[in-house]
Amino acid sequence: MFSFFGWNRRVRKLRKEWDRAREKALKKHGAVKKEALERLDVIEGNLRTLEEQQVSGVVRARLAKDAEISLAEVKAIMKASEGELEQMKSQRS
Repeated sequence: MFSFFGWNRRVRKLRKEWDRAREKALKKHGAVKKEALERLDVIEGNLRTLEEQQVSGVVRARLAKDAEISLAEVKAIMKASEGELEQMKSQRS
């Protein structure tokens, strides 16, 4: 993997955040758990691409930023109650 300007550190940090979020999501129940795990699965695909494949700097930056934003959304979902989750879904649509 490319280690220019601490790139490996950023990917490791994202993976660590993902691992912690997944552990917390597994402790949740109902729709919150389902929604969080579905989003974490998508994020894992991006992280796996960053870890295993050589991609251009632009694509790498886009994938990393997308993972960061998605992780923040997952954390917000896990803090929300069932009713708040439905409200969040209706606002997105």
